[in-house]
Amino acid sequence: MPEGHSLIPPLLFNLAGWLSERFKSTGNPAEISEAIEVLERSVDLTPEGDPDLIERLNNLGNAFLRRFELTGDLEDISGSIEKHRHAIRLAPDTFEDLSDMLSNLGNSLSLRFGRTGNLSDVSEAVSVGEKGLRLAPEGHPSLPGYLTNLGISYSLRFQAAGDTMDISESIKLQQRALQIMQDDNPMYLAATLTNLAKSLLMRFTHTGNITDISEAIEAQQRARQLTPDGHPELPSQLNNLGTLITARFERMHDLADIFEAIRVQQQAVALSPEGHASLPGFLGNLARSFFRRFERTGSLSDISTTITTLQRAVKLVPEGHPYYSEWIHELGISFLCRFQITSQGADIQQAVELMQKAFKLTPEGHPERSIRLNNLGRLYHFCFERSGEVKLFKFAVSAFREAAESSTGPPYVFLLAAKQWAALSRSRFGSRSELLDAHEHIIHLLSFNASLENTFRRRHEVLLDSSQLSTRAAAAALSVDQLDKAVEWLEQGRCIVWNQINQLRSPLDDLRDYDPALADRLGLLSRQLESASSRSESQSSSMLSTPGEEEEAHNHLKTSRERDELLKSIRALPSFENFLQPKKFADLIRDLPTEGPVIIINADKDRCDALALMADCDEPIHIPLERFSYDKAMHLAEGLRGYLSSRRLRTRYAGLNEALTDEGRGTKRLGHRPSADVSPKQVLADLWTDLVEPILQTLAIQLPDDSEDLPRIWWCPTGPFAFLPIHAAGTYYEAQNSRGSCLADYAVSSYTPTLSILTRLRSRPEPSSESKSKKGVLLVSQPDTPGLSPIPCTVEEVQATQEQLNKHSIQSALFTSQNATTSAISSAMESFSCIHLACHASQKITNPLESAIHLHDGPLMLSEIMKKDLPYADLAFMSACQTSAGDDKLPEEAVHLAAGMLAAGYRSVVATMWSISDEHAPGVAEMFYRNLLEDSQGGLDGRYAAKALHAAMQHLREQLGSSTEALLAWIPYIHVGV
Repeated sequence: MPEGHSLIPPLLFNLAGWLSERFKSTGNPAEISEAIEVLERSVDLTPEGDPDLIERLNNLGNAFLRRFELTGDLEDISGSIEKHRHAIRLAPDTFEDLSDMLSNLGNSLSLRFGRTGNLSDVSEAVSVGEKGLRLAPEGHPSLPGYLTNLGISYSLRFQAAGDTMDISESIKLQQRALQIMQDDNPMYLAATLTNLAKSLLMRFTHTGNITDISEAIEAQQRARQLTPDGHPELPSQLNNLGTLITARFERMHDLADIFEAIRVQQQAVALSPEGHASLPGFLGNLARSFFRRFERTGSLSDISTTITTLQRAVKLVPEGHPYYSEWIHELGISFLCRFQITSQGADIQQAVELMQKAFKLTPEGHPERSIRLNNLGRLYHFCFERSGEVKLFKFAVSAFREAAESSTGPPYVFLLAAKQWAALSRSRFGSRSELLDAHEHIIHLLSFNASLENTFRRRHEVLLDSSQLSTRAAAAALSVDQLDKAVEWLEQGRCIVWNQINQLRSPLDDLRDYDPALADRLGLLSRQLESASSRSESQSSSMLSTPGEEEEAHNHLKTSRERDELLKSIRALPSFENFLQPKKFADLIRDLPTEGPVIIINADKDRCDALALMADCDEPIHIPLERFSYDKAMHLAEGLRGYLSSRRLRTRYAGLNEALTDEGRGTKRLGHRPSADVSPKQVLADLWTDLVEPILQTLAIQLPDDSEDLPRIWWCPTGPFAFLPIHAAGTYYEAQNSRGSCLADYAVSSYTPTLSILTRLRSRPEPSSESKSKKGVLLVSQPDTPGLSPIPCTVEEVQATQEQLNKHSIQSALFTSQNATTSAISSAMESFSCIHLACHASQKITNPLESAIHLHDGPLMLSEIMKKDLPYADLAFMSACQTSAGDDKLPEEAVHLAAGMLAAGYRSVVATMWSISDEHAPGVAEMFYRNLLEDSQGGLDGRYAAKALHAAMQHLREQLGSSTEALLAWIPYIHVGV
């Protein structure tokens, strides 16, 4: 054609289109470069004002984007953005393809963000993507693509800033895209499923929620099924699937997963010819899987393969490639690991050079920065241990500290780094200030990781690996005589979920006096958040959650954020600076009981201590437990557990088996080595001589002249002490002329999960005159619960109790058998301040709010009880088994029914540590109420419950003697609360 012919620009445009299509199949860089050259000629020959110029600029921008994905050349992606912006400037608001162009610009901005880490790029990508989505009419054929692209932009901004709202929005958008997508384009559907899987992987990496990685794998498997053999996208699909399976292996440690991941990733590499644009990425992911298998097997072959595979990936990309710094960082770690096996000097030198270089290439705010800092800290510490150079120790501490205090990256990395920071600070080269700073940060991160943004179940999952961090922090504070700080950290780092529930229910009287509207808004958000936190995970046959479920989770997250922002604004008000903030020591002891001390027992692997808090003392009294150790407490707790299990005393009846309490989790408990059975008498004797007696001596608590006038002690045990019957500590002899010593002769014992819970219950206002009509006892008996073993004695128990109450004109209502339904009991609870439960109960370890009492038509869950307004709840007598047993994998969270009833509002709870006897249960209840009614002077006051239970237990003790069987009849009963 002659120069200047009008058909030349459109013909060049069409030729470029075919070159681009062929590039998609071959990945040949020459073809996309030729397409760009041809398109640039087409654009240059198209005069300004020609309506076709808009489309040609848009396609040129897309071609630059494709080449950038291959080369990582910043000029290419900047050219893409320039051409897209030019096209959009020329397009009127009514332009048919404006949404397409906005979506394309968003993609280019997102890719440049991946190269430079410039947050403004990804924020603009979100902004233009949202505009494009608004302009697209409902039913537009490209709407799923707009949703997907915007979802990708949100996921990238999440990577940059770590805001979980962004990744939640990303997943929600991509699920909506899948919902409206037509089935006529399977590869389009496969691409959307892949993008959803990537976003779910990002959230999993951030939170560790196993549901996300399971959904991601299912989505990617569906994408693979939609991709026929021989399709150009197949290698990418295989690579993505392997990456996801590796991520699941990192959490679940199933070796079958890592072998499967390596298999499919090797397929991806084999299907990608040399020079293919995606080959370096496939190699990088394959290397990571080999490294994960090496971590599990220690195989020299695996770590060497990791190194050679990463070296091949690095050689295939320029230094500016988006993944270059990540791969050389991982290559450095791999050299360090191989050095630890072979001791070859060249490997350690390579490790130092590569990891330092990778860190220098990682800008401030980069999502990988905290990970690389943490690993750099490990490298410096390793080199310090080899050389003894103190400067390397200081480098390690500095790296761990900076990683722990990072604002971007996975929260679990912050906690890992903080633990390393604290561990080094305890060494002889550490400093007191670093030690305290590190543990202060750990306590903050515990609440941060188990925040209100998660469901109750998820919060407990997060805390599973952190159960000893608060007690370790307290031990560190005690080692430098910071007694106040030890108490504060134990309060902030223990019973986190119960404390969150209590905070959501905190009275807002002062705020309401200042600003009623503000108080109402906070109260509404708190109620919404509590309700959202108890939602269940998806129970559908597919692992993939529905858009509705993701919307529910997103709204939960949004409510949490809104409440956090509202709290910030409240704390900016005069006199509200500390509103709902963690309490300082002076505030914690403001409402201590005057009847006796609260004794916190801290169990740490380095030391065990008691801290006694008394109403007339401004400082804790520190009592080092020099004859006790963490290992000894573990030995006693596990030995006692074994003794009880061997005698089938873990549950009251064979029909209510271990599955109800331990959920089939087996018999290996406390994360500790198995221990031989220990007799109850030995446990009680060791608790007396090595724990209780030193405390009584320090506090000058002596045998009283009058056994009716015993002081109170509130025990707040941590770690394995939480599973030991401290209230029954003593030496017991069966001979009639030999009387040992025991705590029950010195004091009336109660337990409290934390000091905060006790002081909150004590400071609750007394019922008003009009509410006193609610005083009375709701009696519940289930002698023959459907599906569970019969308990015939419960009828006798509650009938005898009702007779006692009637004699003192105490209001009561008796529900038994088929009359004791969930709706009947739930409704009746509002009319009575006390409840007596003589029935089966079950404890749900993974979600304590699903723990329940079993009634005629099913379980009445704790979550339902807690939804009720029970401002006058006073006493709960739980004549069931193991209602205060808890879970030894979460010893600091008090995941048992007794703590749940305290959180529901009951100030006093009588509960059991293990199985109780059918033979003695009615007599215990009869004696308890006789004492309680006498002490309450004709009424019924839960404040006297501890004393009443103590007297009942001593009566049973005198009656039965001191044989092991006799001790096991009364020791399980404990009092919790006021």
